[in-house]
Amino acid sequence: MMDSHENASNLAEMLFGDRRTVAQQYNKMFTEADFDQDWWAATQNPGKRAYERYLGMLPRLAPTESISDLRDLVTLHEQATVVDPHLGALLTVQVNLVLGTLLEQHSNTGDVAEALAALLEGRAVGAYVLTEVGHGSDLNNLETTAVFDPADGGGFILHTPTDTAIKFMPTTAPPPVDGVARFGVVFARLILEGVDHGTYPFLVWLADSDGTVRPGITIRPLPEKPGLGMDNSLTRFDHVRLSRESLLSHTGTHIDENNRLVSPIPGDNQVWRAISRVRVGRLCISAMAAAVSRAALATAVRHATQRDIASMVGTRISLAQVPAHRSPLLDAVADTYVATTAVELAVDAFAEAGDAQLDEQAPELTDLVSLTKYVATSTALRVCSEVRDRLGAQGVFAHNKIVEFRALRDAAATAEGDSYVIALLAAYRRLSLPDEWKPGSWDDSEPCDIDSAERWLDWLDARATYLHHKTSQTFLAATGDRQERWDSVYDLALAAAEAHTTHRAARALAARAALLPVGSRQIVEDLITLFAVRQFQAHGADLFPDGPIPRTSRSLRDIRSTLHDRLAPHLAELVAAFELDAGSLRTAFDSDTYVTQCANALSSVA
Repeated sequence: MMDSHENASNLAEMLFGDRRTVAQQYNKMFTEADFDQDWWAATQNPGKRAYERYLGMLPRLAPTESISDLRDLVTLHEQATVVDPHLGALLTVQVNLVLGTLLEQHSNTGDVAEALAALLEGRAVGAYVLTEVGHGSDLNNLETTAVFDPADGGGFILHTPTDTAIKFMPTTAPPPVDGVARFGVVFARLILEGVDHGTYPFLVWLADSDGTVRPGITIRPLPEKPGLGMDNSLTRFDHVRLSRESLLSHTGTHIDENNRLVSPIPGDNQVWRAISRVRVGRLCISAMAAAVSRAALATAVRHATQRDIASMVGTRISLAQVPAHRSPLLDAVADTYVATTAVELAVDAFAEAGDAQLDEQAPELTDLVSLTKYVATSTALRVCSEVRDRLGAQGVFAHNKIVEFRALRDAAATAEGDSYVIALLAAYRRLSLPDEWKPGSWDDSEPCDIDSAERWLDWLDARATYLHHKTSQTFLAATGDRQERWDSVYDLALAAAEAHTTHRAARALAARAALLPVGSRQIVEDLITLFAVRQFQAHGADLFPDGPIPRTSRSLRDIRSTLHDRLAPHLAELVAAFELDAGSLRTAFDSDTYVTQCANALSSVA
């Protein structure tokens, strides 16, 4: 029989594949002393600490290499988030959005070369200045303007024309670290000779290294964001003059010597092509959300093995032995395995599109990434909430990071496009897909039972197909304009899109598990069955009156309870597969028990 360590290794290989080695390398880096923290000394400014850590790791990070390797970039964000959610959030801006945008430029000279050198040398940090007070996900309607002015050799006048155009959320404030300047990649409407040519990024220096904000720019930090204290701000531009070279574009867009616009970004999907790094950022954030789920569970399982309580018969037992405690954790593990696999599928699809030089802005790929983010952030919300409750008092303290993980999840759900909004858009586009549901599509003569993972996968497929059919039929029957018709089916459409995404991930998980030794494979099949059973328990009402209802020989409660009993001995292995060793995760439940750590803390005071 396979030992626990071998099982965990097999499961890790199944989950992460080619990214496993890179993850282990980053994990090793994050166990170094630079990332140590005395959890008994409250951190007064975790945002500043994140900047200091980022600047400290920059010389050995090889960020330009990470940018060119999608899997490496995603893995960096995951591992950093586990160690320090503030650092993970900072990396999404500095490495992916800002550095990635600069490296994509057709010409790395002048202003771009200066900003790039300052960023890589740690003399400056960047901000990705996109959303406005009145415009979040509706980026086509951004109002900030950059009017070309041919005087003095040519340049742009950056301006905030209305209060709704005030930039909202980007980290534009002077950095909290002395001697570091700040610039921004600011998105504005390019106006040339009175003609609006759409939204483009512009390079704008915001604050000098002494903290002085540049003339014509007003910045005010937003109120505190509990749990994830980054330097989000409001920003207004008052006729700020920019150089001709400040116009950024990966397509080579520029104003020539005759003051003509050359090589503009294609008009189709123009705004999204201008913000080319956002889709990669959405992938990174999806991966960070899945990493948050894994890290929270790793903490909860360690706690469950260390914390003991009085049993009903007077003995002491660990929480891990109590079904009421461990069963919700097993449910969360099942959700997390599916969400993690969904992220892997999206990363692979995006990487393969890049390798094949396909259009990364294509709607199919965009929708895959959007729905993956929705599933990953929704899963992280459920998992963090469950873990916080399972940890009891330990869940509210900063040293166990659950509150920070939850805050990171909340920020991730909003950043790079609100998860709910972008999922709704993807769900709406799926209405154009063919309706493949036919009477009799689901044959209920074969039961879905305890040892029929493949049959449950078939049901997940049938559920997604039926929900798409139900959405299509309801939409066709709806009256009114386009908005009214969409409003009549938005909930059905989102349910169908989510069902499609989770079925696809569960199916891929089963295919990967099929390559494992029989013992490890059985664990994963039980996990998939548990996931499917809980999906029916939670969402079965969507299938009435004529949808695919799984027939079982036992009650769903009995099936779920049996699966919990079968998976309970493997809970530690399932979580060990996340490979978040104690040095990287850094909680009160590391190699020494939390009881020992409490005693040592008092001894040090004495």
